[in-house]
Amino acid sequence: MTGSATVMESSEAATHTLTGPARTEQEEHLGTRRRRIFMQVMMVLGASLGHVGLAMVAAWPNSAVPDLRRHNSTIYGTTIALTTWQTDMLGSLVSVGNLPGTWLWGWMVASIGRKKAMMLLVLPYIVGWSFVALAVDPAMMLAGRMMHGICIGATFVSASTYIIELPDTSIRGAVATVPNLALSFGFIITIALGLVLRWYEIAFVGLAVIMLHTTVMAFLPESPSFLAIKGKRRKAKRILLKLRGPGADVDEELLKLCEENRDKAEKSLVKVLQDHTILRSLGTIITLFFIQNFCGLMVFYVNMTRIFLEAGSMLSEHVASILVFLVQAAGTVLACIYLDRIGRRVCLVLSLVVMTLCLAVMAVYHFCKDIAEREIEITTRNVTMVTEDVEDSWSTTTSSFTWVPLACLMLYMLISSVGVGPVPSLLNAEYFPAAVRAQLSGLNMVVGSVINFAALQLFTPMQSAFTTTGLYCFYAAVSVFGIVFTLACVKETKVKKTWGHQLYGPARCSFTTLAYNILWTLHRRVVILHMWTPVLGSA
Repeated sequence: MTGSATVMESSEAATHTLTGPARTEQEEHLGTRRRRIFMQVMMVLGASLGHVGLAMVAAWPNSAVPDLRRHNSTIYGTTIALTTWQTDMLGSLVSVGNLPGTWLWGWMVASIGRKKAMMLLVLPYIVGWSFVALAVDPAMMLAGRMMHGICIGATFVSASTYIIELPDTSIRGAVATVPNLALSFGFIITIALGLVLRWYEIAFVGLAVIMLHTTVMAFLPESPSFLAIKGKRRKAKRILLKLRGPGADVDEELLKLCEENRDKAEKSLVKVLQDHTILRSLGTIITLFFIQNFCGLMVFYVNMTRIFLEAGSMLSEHVASILVFLVQAAGTVLACIYLDRIGRRVCLVLSLVVMTLCLAVMAVYHFCKDIAEREIEITTRNVTMVTEDVEDSWSTTTSSFTWVPLACLMLYMLISSVGVGPVPSLLNAEYFPAAVRAQLSGLNMVVGSVINFAALQLFTPMQSAFTTTGLYCFYAAVSVFGIVFTLACVKETKVKKTWGHQLYGPARCSFTTLAYNILWTLHRRVVILHMWTPVLGSA
């Protein structure tokens, strides 16, 4: 526990360096602060255009596969036919390509800077989309998807590092959810484009998005933490003053940042990994990625249409997918509001609790559905002729409960966007010192990609071995494990200097602050009601 606390103190110190000294609202004019925050949000929005391009890469098979089944023609008018395993590899190859992309861009982010690394993303995107759009056979299309995997890993490691180092601490959690909102937007527009465009035409739209992102990045500043670590203090100070306001004294904070990260910047990654506090942080983040994938979240993203159909939904595949990502976007908006107010730990625990309940209800639903189907099968075998009234009665009974899985999946996706979805990636950028943040975040992303690949590939075998009911029970069990692990091992990175923080320390700060605010609100309402009691009584 002491090692983890040391990591958090180091992370807090590095973050405080980038936010300047603590200032009250009276010291900084409200209008000036609003303009600063607006500028930071606009910078993050510009950088998050890369996540829109990333989402188009990830969601492209949802539009391409149905189109290829209806019209198996290429941009040249020739036919193209994919086997079942080739169709599956349109999704799984992305996880494989993610590995080299994460490693390569993790090194580039630490060597040439966050901004330049993000601008160079245009190269693999051009190659990937060109291979896909101009594909004449499945091999060329799969090669493009392999390159798309490199794009995903590179975008995550570079954009996450850049975005987390721009905003003030007070809005960092909320702003860090903007990329997730961009992802939701990218998913929605990609599936919507599938209604009007061919699979190869969507590739040109994705290429236009990443070109726009590169153009916007040319006008954004480099990360001040990277400049400070590289010894460019004057330029880092100029950018920090622009971000934090002219009244902020950043000289001492820049000096602290350089001193805190100099020893780690001079060490190789192997030596950095020998630090026990770093290893504990790596273990925490990797475990969170395991929970994120094996609680069913990533499986639902990829196989949502199939899950809807198995549950008995009558919605079309495009409508179901758009509905899911609209709900996910709404959850991301909630995350923007609450991640900084109640903390990462609370959001993570609350989301896991609700997700566990949803998965349990889904398990019960499929269990009852399987029993009913077996009874009908037995009845059908014993009775030589089944009347139409019996069939109609069975159809009415089953259709009347299809809202249960639909409601559970919608609630599941909504609440996951508040905690399990964004928090692991957010902590992956916050847990490590700035000098080695890109490399260690990249390492975690590599392991996370392997876990993601395993979760997706094991979905069908696990469903066959455990049945659908057993699979949902497994996901629920992983969610319960996630609750216990979060309470025991995950440390809060959103720290406020409140009475609860002084009394209990950063680990319990968010819980204490939340409880205190709830009690104080109830107290005020009781007092107001008491004041109005004589008036109400006389009336």
